[in-house]
Amino acid sequence: MLEAGSGDTPPTHPASDIRSSRADPASSIQRPASALKRRPFRTLAALALMTLVLLTAGGCFPRGSRVVIFVQGIYTSYDANGTQETVLEGQRFNVIKNAFVAKGYDRSALLDFSYAGGSVGLDGTWLPRPYSCDQTDRFAADNLVVLEQMLRDYAKAHHNTHFTLVGHSLGGYLAFLEGARDAQRPDGDKLGIDAVVTIDAPLQGADADKKVILDLVPCDKTYRAGAEIVGQKLDPGTPELRRTQTDAMAQHGIRLATLGNLWDCLWNTGYCLPGGTWVDDSGTQFLPGASIENAYTIPSGALFSH
Repeated sequence: MLEAGSGDTPPTHPASDIRSSRADPASSIQRPASALKRRPFRTLAALALMTLVLLTAGGCFPRGSRVVIFVQGIYTSYDANGTQETVLEGQRFNVIKNAFVAKGYDRSALLDFSYAGGSVGLDGTWLPRPYSCDQTDRFAADNLVVLEQMLRDYAKAHHNTHFTLVGHSLGGYLAFLEGARDAQRPDGDKLGIDAVVTIDAPLQGADADKKVILDLVPCDKTYRAGAEIVGQKLDPGTPELRRTQTDAMAQHGIRLATLGNLWDCLWNTGYCLPGGTWVDDSGTQFLPGASIENAYTIPSGALFSH
């Protein structure tokens, strides 16, 4: 197992650098790299919780009306025990949820998205269906149909619900796109999204060389999701489109936070596997104009850095 940060000169970034383009650009929080190395998931949970608090501080809604939806990434699967880990992706949302509950969040308001959809029980509980890894490997438009149905079904059973979408990797990409869609909907058609948090997400696309890493994950692949992400990187119009989408979200009251690990071995493969011709796509995790931009470094085993 490769150990990121062992023997290499670290990039010139602080261990955790939180920048708000709409609030205080100078605000920053730094953590010793050694502490991050011992507890990367707990550190990420603390950062995510702090980010969510910052994002939602301005919204004054009735108690119990805010719901957080967690959207997992590519090649994950879901069964009766929840989202299952992959070679590249640990189930960090469990850590984040526990941190939220410790701060007073109701666990029933922390919902799992399922790529296979789900239903709302008679008692109002969200019941996600099991899904297999291959169901994540679809074009974004197909996955967003499922996410939007979840939002509509839950809102029908729980009126005046305000949704926060928290997505990791491909899940963050989907969460962002859904936030941008909701900003464009007429008021009567909006789905109630008021905050989006993306973690390690390919928001501006990625180079095709990342396929080598994704192929480490056992799953029957169509590469539809990956092809779309590569297409975003190749499209010269993507940066301007993201600026337009980010501005629209801000104008319609949807706050956005983009969090990313600069030592992520999927997007910054060369950091963990030096000597190759890898393209550094670590910048894809951030968007100019986001309410909060959080660039952090979490040293960990190469396959657990994403």
